[in-house]
Amino acid sequence: MPQSLPLVRLQLLAPLLKGLKACGVDPEAVLESVGLTLSAVEDEGASVHVMVMHQFVENCAKAAGDRFFCAKIGSQLDPTGWPMLRIAFEQAATLGDFLNIYIAQASKAASSVTPYLEVRGDMATFGEARRFEPLIEPAQNDGYMIALTLSMLEQVLGDQMEPQHVIVVLCDPSVLPKSFGRYQALRGNNMGTRIQFPSSWLAISVSKREAERGVAGRSRERPTDDFLSGFRGVVRRNIGNGGISADEVAALLHMNPRTLARQLSKLGTSISKELFCAKMAYAKDALEGSERSIEDIAAALGYSDPSNFSRAFARQEKARPNEYRKNRSRTGQG
Repeated sequence: MPQSLPLVRLQLLAPLLKGLKACGVDPEAVLESVGLTLSAVEDEGASVHVMVMHQFVENCAKAAGDRFFCAKIGSQLDPTGWPMLRIAFEQAATLGDFLNIYIAQASKAASSVTPYLEVRGDMATFGEARRFEPLIEPAQNDGYMIALTLSMLEQVLGDQMEPQHVIVVLCDPSVLPKSFGRYQALRGNNMGTRIQFPSSWLAISVSKREAERGVAGRSRERPTDDFLSGFRGVVRRNIGNGGISADEVAALLHMNPRTLARQLSKLGTSISKELFCAKMAYAKDALEGSERSIEDIAAALGYSDPSNFSRAFARQEKARPNEYRKNRSRTGQG
C-alpha cells in the first residue's frame, strides 16, 4: 500500500486541454465529466487523485474521437522540460547515468509509481511500477507515458537508437499510432509500463551522441543554450495549432510560468518575444511555401481578426502579408 495519496498536479493537464481545443472539442466539458474545472487546472498548486487523471485521459480520447490522442500528445512534448530530466541531461555521461539520475530524482517526487532500471544479461528494462491497483484500465495514460518516454530516449541516444531492438510493454498496445510500428509493442498488465532495449546501450555516451548530432560546440557546461534551443523547438511545434499562450507553453515544458519567464530573462529574451518571433517565422514559411489564405494563417496563429495579424506582420517585415508573398514570388524565393 502507498504511504501517501497518489496525486497528480492539475497543471499537467494543460497539453491535453490544448490538444482538445485543436480537435474542436470543448475542454471544459471534458473536465466537468470528472468533476474538474478550468479554474482548478489554472491553480498552480492544485492536485488530483491519479485515478481521476486516468478517467480524464480516457474521456479526452473519447471526446476527440481518436484512440491515439494521448500518445500523440505525449510524443509532442519536450521531456527536457521536466526539472528531473533537465538535471539528468546536464549531469549524465552515458545512458545508464541518465536513467539512474532520473530515477533518483523522480523517486523523491513520485507518489503513485516507482521508476526502476533492471538489467538481465543482454537486455535492460526501464519502467514504472504502480503502487496501487487502478480502478479502470489506464490505456490512454500508458500510451501517453510510453510516447513521452520514447521521446526522452530518442533525445538521449539520437541516431544510435535502433527502434527494431526496442520492446514497449503497456496494458493496451492498440492506443499507439501506426508511427510507433517501428517498435515492438506487447500487451502487459495494468500495473505499469516498461521499455526494453539492449543493455549495451547503457554505456552509450551522451556527449558523443551530442557531438554526432552537430552540437559538440555547445559544451555540457552551457546547459542554458540547450534550454533555449529546446524551448524554441517546443514553441515551433505548437505555434500553428491556434496559437499558444505563455501559460500553455510553460505547461508543455512542465514549468511554472514565472520560473520560465525568469529562465528566459537570464538568456536575454522573454516568453512574449519568443512567441511573437515564432509566429512571424511560421507566417513567412506559410506565405512563401503555400497558397493558404491570410485568414487561414492568422487563425492558425491564434488571431481572431486577420487585420490584427496583418498589422503585426507589417510592423515586423515592413510589408503586409500579401505584399510579402508577391515580393518573395517575384524574386523566385517562394
